[in-house]
Amino acid sequence: MPEQISDLAIIGGGFAGAVTAIKLLRAVAAEGGQAPLAIRIIESRADVGRGIAYSTDNEEHIVNGPAQMFGLYPEAPSHLADWLAANAARHGWTPPPGVSFPEAFPPRRLYGTYVQEELKQALRDAGPAAGLEFIRGRALDLRSADHGYDVVLEDGRRLAASRVVLALGLFRNAGESFLTAEQRQALGARYIDDVWSAQAWQGADRDRDILIVGSSLTALDAALNAERAGFTGSFHALSRRGLLVQPRRQVAPWPPLFDGQRLPGTLREVLLATRAARRALNAAGGDWQQLPPAIRPHVPALWDKASNADRKRFLRHIRPFWEISLHRAGPESSKKLDGIIAQGRLNRLTGRIRALRPAGDKVAVDWTPRGQDAVHTLLVDRVANAAGYEFDWLRIDDPLVRNLLSRKLVRPHATGFGIDADPATGAVLADGIRQPVSLFAVGHPLRGAVWESNSIAEQVAGAGNTALALAAALQTADTL
Repeated sequence: MPEQISDLAIIGGGFAGAVTAIKLLRAVAAEGGQAPLAIRIIESRADVGRGIAYSTDNEEHIVNGPAQMFGLYPEAPSHLADWLAANAARHGWTPPPGVSFPEAFPPRRLYGTYVQEELKQALRDAGPAAGLEFIRGRALDLRSADHGYDVVLEDGRRLAASRVVLALGLFRNAGESFLTAEQRQALGARYIDDVWSAQAWQGADRDRDILIVGSSLTALDAALNAERAGFTGSFHALSRRGLLVQPRRQVAPWPPLFDGQRLPGTLREVLLATRAARRALNAAGGDWQQLPPAIRPHVPALWDKASNADRKRFLRHIRPFWEISLHRAGPESSKKLDGIIAQGRLNRLTGRIRALRPAGDKVAVDWTPRGQDAVHTLLVDRVANAAGYEFDWLRIDDPLVRNLLSRKLVRPHATGFGIDADPATGAVLADGIRQPVSLFAVGHPLRGAVWESNSIAEQVAGAGNTALALAAALQTADTL
């Protein structure tokens, strides 16, 4: 039999799940904190609030924006900077010389600590009627029940909840066609799937050549971990378009790019306006990095307005260029990358891997350059998979995802990215969902419904909107 029914079960205790709990607890506190509230966060990792991004212990893995942009409360832009000023030293970090806390790029492990401590504070502020329980375990299934849902865990436990939030985070893009399960096993430690694991890089100080699959921020994280392990050889970064992660420069947005009251209605119009702005910016001697922050505030409205055909065109043709422009590396990370390039230790390759196979104590990488059919072979000591993540739920090999789809509790978004949901609240839209909606999603599952749902600012805003919808639903239930 399921245990006591909680008001809310959050499946996933990474950043999005933790922030949803914070926002809901804050909403309850704002209402006086008198009504009982029982929240459970279900997470397979030992720590809540870190997930993949903030679990790394490498101090060189920094957030990719200044502290003044990464606070949990948009209404208080200095919140993170103030927290760092008061707490960073006791956690073993200070900004680089001459850099203020608002302009600093803190380590990601410290940012995870900020989220964890803010969750504890939100629970205290919500008062004694609020309860928060961390359940360590892996959710395999979600079943509809009279009381709402039963969450079935890998160890057989069933947790009853009136409402559920899916904060499932990222799924590694591990199902590459160039690598079978047998080949992966044969490669052993010479193939790294978790590039953030320090243990995975043991022995890298003896390597001469490492292939990194990908060339974005994840690839840079991989290189920094290899360097920390003592690697002094050559990196070979292979990606389909050869787009290398860019350094972040703090520049003012280029005004005016779009009129919020008269936004373009098609992708073609967006591109024409952006190209015109780029020409004007070049003529004025500006920096191309002024364009992304000028576009970004309008992305939710542009995405909501776009047809599915235009969304798919964006995903097929524009997405890599947008992401490499938006998600740039912080100053300390950029300096490390510049040093590797200056030493002649980065070999950039553009193409597609065809196969990986053991070759003695090496790995033979068969690949084809972009636009060619001829297969080339590169011998390396180690391969690191930094190719990114899978957002197509029909291709994700996870039991919970498969069960959610088979039970028709979710449906894939028309773009092929994530699941269908109300962009304003995160309420899941599917044939198996009862009214009023009691199943929500935050963060990465909403990639098709809310394009930038993988970024901090958008996840904070989305979690806040979902929390408000949940608070309203809970208040309604209390009055019935």
